[in-house]
Formats: sequence, C-alpha cells, structure tokens
Amino acid sequence: MTKVIACETIKDEIMYVADILKCKYPFLWMPSSLHKYPERLRHELQKEIDKCDKNEDNILLLFGYCGNAVLGLSSRSARLIIPKMDDCISLLLGGNQRRKDLSTKGRAYYLTKGWMNSDSGLAVEYHRCVMKYGYDKSNMIFKFMLKGYKSFDVIDTGIANKETMSEMIDAAQKLADRFDLEHKVIEGTLEVLYKSLSGQWDEDFVVVEPGEKVKFEYFGFDTQQSKMQDVISI
Repeated sequence: MTKVIACETIKDEIMYVADILKCKYPFLWMPSSLHKYPERLRHELQKEIDKCDKNEDNILLLFGYCGNAVLGLSSRSARLIIPKMDDCISLLLGGNQRRKDLSTKGRAYYLTKGWMNSDSGLAVEYHRCVMKYGYDKSNMIFKFMLKGYKSFDVIDTGIANKETMSEMIDAAQKLADRFDLEHKVIEGTLEVLYKSLSGQWDEDFVVVEPGEKVKFEYFGFDTQQSKMQDVISI
C-alpha cells in the first residue's frame, strides 16, 4: 500500500493527474502556511508518517526539500519517496536544472493558482502588511523583500482554463506594476507528478528505506553545502 502526504498548494495539479491515472492512493494534505515554518512542517510530517507507519509499504511525500522540511524524516516500516527537487516550484517546472536554466535570464518569483490563493501567498501577505502599516511602508517593505527579482512568472501547467489563466496573468501584472517588476507566463510540466502517482520512482526521486533518515546529500547537494547546512542548523 502507498499513502500520499502532499502540500495543499499543489492540490489542483496533483488531483488533475490522479484523476487521469485513476489513482486510488489515499491523500493527506498539509496546510500551505506550514511552508513559512520548515521546522514545524517537519514536525507535522513526522507525526503523520508515524501515524500511518505500520499500515503502508510506501509513503509518498509530494514536497521538495523545502528549506530542510524533510531533513531527518524517517519511517520505521515504510519506504519514504520524495521528489528530488528543491521545492514545489521546481517540481512544477520539471526539475532543479530547468529552474536554474530559467534563472540565468533573471530571478523570478513564481506563481500558480495554489500559491496565489494560499493564505500565505504574496498578495495575501501584502494585504495584511497594508492593513498593519499602510501602503507607503508596505510598498517599501515588499520592494526590499523582492530586491534581486526580475519578474513575476505565472507557471502554466495546462490544467487551468482560459478564464482562470487570464485572472492569474492579470493578478501577476498588477503585482509586477506595484513592485516595478516584469511579468510573463512560463510553461510548466506535470511529468514529475505523473511519475510520482504511477510509481515510476526513478532518478528524479529520493527513496529512503525503512529505518533510515532523509539526508541533505540525497537531494544532490554537494558535501561542502552539506557541511554549511549543518552549521546553519546548529
């Protein structure tokens, strides 16, 4: 048996693929807001892994590395399968390398329907900031936060209808205009999700055997990065 624990931010994309594949795996959705607190996300993931540990052969975690959120996770009796991606953005772009290739044209803040509608999405956070500090101070804060970014890029994975895509592009344009950035549409892919939900766990996945812990280097990070990460964690 395989159970899926996934980020609700990419629920639309996951369920689209699950419907096409007629996937019968049980799904558990983790709140998007936990991404702001990787330690808390890791704690909640481990708690859910422990709950279903004895009843599953595989636990598929549809997350990326997500800022250490999966580091150290383990299962007593099930295999943990995790896409070998930095985060969910890389997952929808088709991998870390494509994201790096795209970044050579300028750093982008990526948007999907899930991120835009999330309680912790940029637009929602900006509104909260405005309510607390007013427009002038909020604009200053967010322009500082977005320093180094070139554009807001909407990821088109092909699942949104024309009306939804138009709304997303319009929202991206408004954000871009507010913060003096560009905006564009980037082609996404559901390939990793198809492989995830059909059990094709190849080199794009980390497979952790029962009793083992998820390690930094499993995601393709080099040893020096791993040492630096250990120091940061301490």
